[in-house]
Amino acid sequence: MANKFKVDIAESLDTLKKRLKTQRTAQGQKRLQMLYWIKSGQLKTRQALAERLDRAESTLYRWLQTFAIRVWRVY
Repeated sequence: MANKFKVDIAESLDTLKKRLKTQRTAQGQKRLQMLYWIKSGQLKTRQALAERLDRAESTLYRWLQTFAIRVWRVY
């Protein structure tokens, strides 16, 4: 069974896209890409995100927790 989750992202798709284009670090790009895919509905499970980004699901969970503390809420 896929590990579905819901993330409330305050930024618009346009804002995320602009930030993605101007991001200078590879890790920052991966994090923003993850948020973009979540917001746009392209990828809906941590497993799918982990495979696409070539990262462990636990890493993505940690990234989402970091964003939740700063800006977003994770359910």
